[in-house]
Amino acid sequence: MNVARAELRKLLTLPSLRLTALLTWAATLLLAYAYAYADRDAPLGDAALAPLGYTQAGFLVLGVLAAASEYEEGGQIHTTLLAMPRRLPLHVVKALTLGAVTLPVAAVTAATSTLPAGGATWTPAATAYLTLTTLLAAAVAGVVRRAVPAAILLLGLYFIVGPLLRARPGGIAAYLPDTAALDPPRGAAATVAWTAAALALAALTFHRRDA
Repeated sequence: MNVARAELRKLLTLPSLRLTALLTWAATLLLAYAYAYADRDAPLGDAALAPLGYTQAGFLVLGVLAAASEYEEGGQIHTTLLAMPRRLPLHVVKALTLGAVTLPVAAVTAATSTLPAGGATWTPAATAYLTLTTLLAAAVAGVVRRAVPAAILLLGLYFIVGPLLRARPGGIAAYLPDTAALDPPRGAAATVAWTAAALALAALTFHRRDA
């Protein structure tokens, strides 16, 4: 319980996380109204979810900063391990705490994107997607242990590799982790699978590798 409280306090007091969350929400708000009024004939799902296709970048950065900060800011991970040397339970606590912190931010951001377009029914799915995206990003950053390389890797996958693969007929585009942002019913399983795999890999490396 003390470890969870410490993790929660750490996440809530990181200025970079608060700034990222605020900027992401503000960008979503601007894009949501732009999409809602620019093309009123667009399908409901497209208009409601389109802003998140861009501002999901903020949640990727949020996850990266949350995980990488302990390795880059004076090696805080060493202090954390002294408080809780059992690494796998610590990894679980970190993931659960980050999920708990991200969930309300994701809910507000998702509602900001969906409500102006009249797509309130998409809000729960979008909230879950953004939360899972943050956890996936944190897992990748936990493996890489550096914010900039992790962010470049993830942003490149989501905004360069993904669109290029989707431009080709068939292929593996339907199995990419961001498919749920475009087609929630079909892409939900892919997002969950990618997140679970990333968290498992992060747990394995955290358990076996020196801090």
